[in-house]
Amino acid sequence: MPLITLPNTQFPALYIKNTNKYKDNSKMFIDETQDDSDDWMTALLRSPIFQRLPPVNLQKILMSLESVHFSKGEIILDQGGMGDYYYLIKNGQCELTRKPSPNAREIKLAQLATGDTFGEDSLLSDAPRNVTITALTDISLLRLNKQQFVSLIKEPSLAFVTYPKTQEALKQGAILLDVRAPDDYEKHHLDGSINEPFFSLRMQLKTLNREKPIIVVCNDGKTSEAAVFLLLRNKINAMILRGGMTGAKSDSEQDLALADTIQANAERSETVPQHHQAMQPASHSASLAGNEQAPQIRLLQSEVEALKMANQQLNDKCMKLEFDKQHAEKQARILYKQLEKLTQVLNKLKNE
Repeated sequence: MPLITLPNTQFPALYIKNTNKYKDNSKMFIDETQDDSDDWMTALLRSPIFQRLPPVNLQKILMSLESVHFSKGEIILDQGGMGDYYYLIKNGQCELTRKPSPNAREIKLAQLATGDTFGEDSLLSDAPRNVTITALTDISLLRLNKQQFVSLIKEPSLAFVTYPKTQEALKQGAILLDVRAPDDYEKHHLDGSINEPFFSLRMQLKTLNREKPIIVVCNDGKTSEAAVFLLLRNKINAMILRGGMTGAKSDSEQDLALADTIQANAERSETVPQHHQAMQPASHSASLAGNEQAPQIRLLQSEVEALKMANQQLNDKCMKLEFDKQHAEKQARILYKQLEKLTQVLNKLKNE
């Protein structure tokens, strides 16, 4: 079968061979012929985020990456700017800093090096950049534009849960993490949640419980996407409460409305006007009450059936997604092992 060469002159010779062993997926064999590609490629394939991606997405990412360079001391990203790219460090080091307010001193948050990634927070939350990133050395970066990041990385990586499913998960030991600012959390929050603002979450990763799944909530779900991406990147199992506090409120109102309807129907069925009881035989009164209840009962029954059907469809979808996830993880492991073997062969050939 012929080899397909990736049409991108920014990279070492990467060759990808298609097979039909797995339906709708490609098994990829990567051959690298330059020394400087080794570290960043290995780090990329080891990343928990990239291990969650289907092989076809990895292929498209490698084909789409664009190379850019910055000199020591140059600002790569400015706090307050809008997000346009997702970056991977090919070679070099950079520093993340943040100003809590315009006149405050910068706080050093982290130092990144070859194989690390950055820039996703703004792309996920649609908010301005929350950090400044400065080159500590001459640095070579690879980047994806926002549209490619969303379609190839974000959408296959993030998982969402509804408010009712969140309640079930909490009963089974899940953690509900509210990443809003402390003031917003104090005004109103969901029962059982803990508060860790997103801007400080990166510094608190070591304190989080990695044994239990984490469900993240914010105002509308956008900041939660950035928080969950950060957690997944650090091997922490995390999901997003769909719609955030807004979605939780909507679901709660629907639950209350349904409960009120059921209660009203129950009260109606138990209460028959006294003058009707005096004027009519008991059998007629029971028949009349039954006729009044019939439309409401049928409506509730149809709602219950619709909810059962929707629940079954969601369960089926979850099973399919879990299968796809396991298959993708398996393919990523195979890809990584192949990369290690080929790297060993390449190093051996160089030493001969």
